[in-house]
Amino acid sequence: MMPAEPPAFRCDIELSLGGRLLRAELVDEARCLSSAVYGGGLGRVRTWVNLQVAPDYARTDPETHLAEATNGFAGPVVGMLTAAKVDAVQDITNGTARVLATVGLGHPTAAAVLAATVHQPPPAPAGAPARVGTINVFAVVAVPLTEAGLAGAFITAVEAKAQALAAAGVQAANAPGWATGTASDALVIACPPAQPAEPFAGPATPHGADLARAVFEAVLRGCRAWRER
Repeated sequence: MMPAEPPAFRCDIELSLGGRLLRAELVDEARCLSSAVYGGGLGRVRTWVNLQVAPDYARTDPETHLAEATNGFAGPVVGMLTAAKVDAVQDITNGTARVLATVGLGHPTAAAVLAATVHQPPPAPAGAPARVGTINVFAVVAVPLTEAGLAGAFITAVEAKAQALAAAGVQAANAPGWATGTASDALVIACPPAQPAEPFAGPATPHGADLARAVFEAVLRGCRAWRER
């Protein structure tokens, strides 16, 4: 008698907003690579959270804060912080990829700045609201990826984010030219834990191209929504 095959991985996401906490819960636990402050690194994820905090947030224990805020959630949990509006989340599906993104552009920066070109943005006028700046992205690729494949998908997503900022005409505050992000951006790439797994996820692969287009569209729409606000 042949053993029963395990159920297929489902990348369905239940998205909910409670106060200032955006939660995305996967039907099944996934493998992931993340730069998130809570649950980051190479590991697993079942629930992603994006917690909106005040622009002058000054806690020095964000991991503890997120652990408290997500107590009782289906784990493993990966958590991020942002001062951008989490109810303005962009939700884009393209082929094998689904991407959630929140965009704040108060501090757009260029990643590589030569000493000769460094300049500081002008100070905000007295009484002006604090400038919020974080781009947080949660991306699910419905294709199993090796560790190298996850790293490749991570690179693809970052490149697509930078491309979206250029397409939106977002100027860097710390150097001439287009911004490539903000200094506090965070990203999660999640995928099924199944085998065999794909070792590549660059934009020349079908699933990498799906991911790139989804990230591009989510960040571009987020930039436009930010400007409208």
